[in-house]
Amino acid sequence: MPGPAAWRHPRGRPPAGRPAAGHRPAGRKRPARRVDGLAAAVVIVLVTLLGVSGAATAAGPALDSAPDPAARPRPAPPAPDAGPRLELRIDEMTPRVVTADGPDTLTVSGELVNTGDEPVTDVKIRPQRGDRLRTEGELRTALAGGLSADTVLVAFTELVDTLAPGQRMPVRLSLPLRGPASDTLALQRTGVYPLLVNVNGTAEDGERVRLGAVRVLLPVLGLPGTAGGGPGAGTGPGAAVLPTVPTDPTDSNPVTVLFPLADQPRRLPTGPGESVLLGSDNGRDALADQLAPGGRLDGLLGALETAAPAGSAVRDAVCLAVDPDLVVTVRDAAAGYRLRGPDGTEADGRGAGLAGRWLARLRAAAAGRCVLALPFADADLVALSRAGLDDLAGYATRDGARIVADVLGTPVRADTTWPADGLLDERSVGDYLAAGGRTLVLSADSVARGGRAGREDIGGAVRLTSPRGPAGPPIAFLADPLLTLAAGAPGSAPASADQVGTAGSRGLGSPSANTSSSPSGGGGPLSGQDLTGAVVFRALDQGSTGSTLLLAPPHQWNVAGGDARELLASVSTLIAAGRFRATPLAGGPGGGDPGRDADNASLIYPLRAGAREVPATVTAQLRAARVTTAELRSAAVAEPGVGNTPAQVFDPVTEGLLRASTAVFRGRTDDSAAAAKVMTVRVRFLRSLVRVLEPPSPFALGDREAPLPITLSNGLPVAMNVRVALSSTPGLRTGEIPAQRIPPLGRLQLRVNAQLNRAGQFAVQARLTTLDGAALGPTSRLQLRSTAYGTITLWLTVAAGVLLVILAGRRIARRVAAARAGGPRRPGPTESMAPGSTGPADSTAPPGPPGRNGVPNRSGPARSSPAPTSPAPTSEAPPARQATPRRADPPVPPRPTPPPAHPRIPPHQHQHTPPPAGPGRRPSRPRGR
Repeated sequence: MPGPAAWRHPRGRPPAGRPAAGHRPAGRKRPARRVDGLAAAVVIVLVTLLGVSGAATAAGPALDSAPDPAARPRPAPPAPDAGPRLELRIDEMTPRVVTADGPDTLTVSGELVNTGDEPVTDVKIRPQRGDRLRTEGELRTALAGGLSADTVLVAFTELVDTLAPGQRMPVRLSLPLRGPASDTLALQRTGVYPLLVNVNGTAEDGERVRLGAVRVLLPVLGLPGTAGGGPGAGTGPGAAVLPTVPTDPTDSNPVTVLFPLADQPRRLPTGPGESVLLGSDNGRDALADQLAPGGRLDGLLGALETAAPAGSAVRDAVCLAVDPDLVVTVRDAAAGYRLRGPDGTEADGRGAGLAGRWLARLRAAAAGRCVLALPFADADLVALSRAGLDDLAGYATRDGARIVADVLGTPVRADTTWPADGLLDERSVGDYLAAGGRTLVLSADSVARGGRAGREDIGGAVRLTSPRGPAGPPIAFLADPLLTLAAGAPGSAPASADQVGTAGSRGLGSPSANTSSSPSGGGGPLSGQDLTGAVVFRALDQGSTGSTLLLAPPHQWNVAGGDARELLASVSTLIAAGRFRATPLAGGPGGGDPGRDADNASLIYPLRAGAREVPATVTAQLRAARVTTAELRSAAVAEPGVGNTPAQVFDPVTEGLLRASTAVFRGRTDDSAAAAKVMTVRVRFLRSLVRVLEPPSPFALGDREAPLPITLSNGLPVAMNVRVALSSTPGLRTGEIPAQRIPPLGRLQLRVNAQLNRAGQFAVQARLTTLDGAALGPTSRLQLRSTAYGTITLWLTVAAGVLLVILAGRRIARRVAAARAGGPRRPGPTESMAPGSTGPADSTAPPGPPGRNGVPNRSGPARSSPAPTSPAPTSEAPPARQATPRRADPPVPPRPTPPPAHPRIPPHQHQHTPPPAGPGRRPSRPRGR
């Protein structure tokens, strides 16, 4: 069987012995006009190809080389900010969570960079904190950067006299956690505090302002030095120490942690048996970077292995949420893969070994653990349902769970899904239930209990009143939206200023213009610090006691491995302290009945979520590609022992459509449109592989009933059941063509019965369709040249023959009728004139005037050569009357005898030819008297 190269390039060379299209035998010369026309045509084709090539170069590689959204070149680094500006990058902070037996000094280290276009002098730094957060509203404000951190202000520490534009310098700062407010952070009780590391400097105009700051949450579970009732334990107003053992188990909050493992779709479409093809991230192998030690995916899996191992307190509370696209891509990439750059060039990927080792570790970590599958490629289920692509949505959830179970080799909760952002509308929920789903993980602010929506719900389970599935109303597990917010990357918000003096014209010191940055969700150090602080806030909040807490970070959780490990360690510490109680996800082993105590609730789909969906222009392209794929799949059939199965050929196409509809592209219209274009071109290419081949030269048919040869081609690695559709062409009638099966990567020769009704050259349009009539490949043009006589030509020939016979009979009848009438008949050219007749041979013609010596002469022209005479006729003609001329009349010259008719000339031609005029024969002189 032909290999993958033949599947990608079905059109090969023409068969041996048959000239290619446009070939002319050697030795024949074209006329000058045709040569000029051919030259002009070649120029036009070259210009067209150059134009297409230029357009393709401008738009990116076509077909499989179409631009991958993951490989789109990123914009150039921004130019330096106008004016002075400093950026503080914190690499490490110790401790991340303050405990009674932990360090008593806060240490911050990192780097300071001048990102502005002006030098900054008198650069100073200091940490400062705000009041303990008491309400959820205050916590949300602190996450947005709008809460003041001016409660404790220590003195600035000098860093450098002058920092030029682009210059970097290391930073390290230490400050005691307890003590006087002038020299320490002055912590006095457990809780969560907003912490700000502030950098000030003096610009060229002499104004000292805040030029850079980093804000984080600092959770305090115990005061240093108070463990075991040491010095300072319980001192100070409102001091508290976190208990190490639960006083009442019923006061502990049930906690469940969803631990997502997902990545942006990077795979490009290929055929069965071909190497995995991934798109690069601006020329970088992003998958290898994330799987390598220190990468994001490696860090997440390492945190799960070290902070939640078998036998740990937090293990039962953790449920692994895996993206099917990620694990199937890693599995296939472990055998080797290719990487396509932004310019379309391909190179070998460097992460094959990393992929194999990472997948083996994941299989070991998932064994015996709660595992659920995310929608395939994190597809936007709401956008798919709105576009009528419920079959794709069903594949994303139902088949996604099957794929995860097959790759990891462990049971997966097939009846539970977790949509992007925890949001669905009623139509998408109905499609999910129709696909066999039963339970969902939704955000608590996406439902309303008792007709009232609010943020006071932090978890638990509810029973949705609408829609209703075949197995009853669906059950939704509610994730705490506050924790999800803390795990993301919130935008910057105005913060208070710490400037000495007044705000100048730059406005850098004004609260409305000065902002601080948060590393939360940035993937670097401290990217999970705010989430840890929010979890501690829930554990210490008396108002949430007894509520089931479901921690659900974003699917694309961009967090460093150390931060994920710190989060799981903090949850484990809170479980050990009795603040949390490890609870498996309801509905699974050890999770209990999810609907037993569930309240009724209705769905809420926010407008802000609808505005960020994958746009309808993209889903319309995906819908058209899905229809074409379904038509191709309906014609595919497995050939035992040959080729591939329809699932092996077309499931990757379905998965490619889901990658183009990923929720990762929400708010990124250009990326989603580029991904949809890749799949649209790919599906169009697959359809073009099943077609009728155009012959290199016209077919010559010389009989009225001649077989018409047709070649069917199948470039897919699966057998195809097709029908041949021929256009209605005047002069050609074809017999019924039964359904045909084309072998995988093969061709099929047909000889169709054809009847020709005319001669000449004409074209027939031919294409292949499915058994239901859906068009497959493109229409082909078959050129035919017929030399057979058609019906019309035959009837014209017969009519001409009949007319010829009628005209000939009519002429003969007229001659016979004239002969029977008895009238004088003109002698034929072969008859001689009898003596005494008035013809030219009449011997009784009067003599001419007397000539020399009294001998009479015949009048007439001068004597010429005698004409040959014919023998006398055997028939006797009646004598003609003799006219005696008067004496006074001049003698009448005799008529010359016509020459005899040529024996080869038909007689009827001589009847209409007058006898030639000429001199008569001179009579012989009399011999005597």
